[in-house]
Amino acid sequence: MVNFTQVLTGERSMTLHRLQRVSSDYLVTLVVVAETENLSEAASLLGISQPAVSQQLKALSQAVGERLHERSGHGVTLTRAGRELARESAPLLRGYRGVMEYLSSLEKGEAGVLSVAASNTVAAHVLPNWLIKFRRAYPGVRVSARSTNSELVVSSLDNGEMEVGLIESPEYSHSKELVERVIGGDELVLACSPSLFDFTLPEVSYSEIEHLPMVWRESGSGVRSTVEAAMVKAGIFPRTVFELAGGEAVKEALVAGLGVGFVSSLAVGREVEDGLLKLAMVKELGRITRAFRIISRPFDELSIPARSFYQLVVGKP
Repeated sequence: MVNFTQVLTGERSMTLHRLQRVSSDYLVTLVVVAETENLSEAASLLGISQPAVSQQLKALSQAVGERLHERSGHGVTLTRAGRELARESAPLLRGYRGVMEYLSSLEKGEAGVLSVAASNTVAAHVLPNWLIKFRRAYPGVRVSARSTNSELVVSSLDNGEMEVGLIESPEYSHSKELVERVIGGDELVLACSPSLFDFTLPEVSYSEIEHLPMVWRESGSGVRSTVEAAMVKAGIFPRTVFELAGGEAVKEALVAGLGVGFVSSLAVGREVEDGLLKLAMVKELGRITRAFRIISRPFDELSIPARSFYQLVVGKP
């Protein structure tokens, strides 16, 4: 009689060598046969033909060096060696069933993790609505969301830390493995507290406001990089007085009258409505618009939760 504990611990090296050439599928087949005691029923559960089941049992018997099953009038009966090997192999079937149940849960939105990083503007004004829709459709998926500037969003995707990114900066390069698609956009406008400078017209020349302190977002932000590119093109080189991290900090500084600064039109609707901020376009710069983009690895390489989120945002790839 073969002692399968000895086989698995290397004490029967010749038998172990033979078993290593046998697919784990054969061991799963043996366990299913042990459960059903019927080759036809086992074949149906495994999704293969009955002759294939018989062939796998034969190959397994040859590898072990002992007969593992016998036909009976009511089906099939495992020998003592077959029962022992089936018992040792049962965790394979449990693991396989666990994997299949997990994959089924992923497809139904009952499991998995969605990791998404978004630049601050997108995270504050666009992403929440998408996440609400995603959670309604896939309530079992855990969402890991991060808000940061565009440069760090790209970096988190390049290094594999996050799976999907949402940014607005056009010039941040990323690895060739990442692809992108435009999903919307906004306009960047000059904002200021009426107590500091009251815009009477929707358009001002830069000479009218160049004496005022300029409040900037931190280096790496989409707002700052887009506006700076437009200023360089127009031959304007402002002096930075305040540099603050995050759009909310800049907005609060502008409301407090610390200076003028550029903000997303999406970010200041309430402050404009309440009369806390006035908006204008700088003549020399014209309208400053930018596109929001979703970036990720190719669709087929994404996890199931990431593919589901991508399709929710942009439709079919």
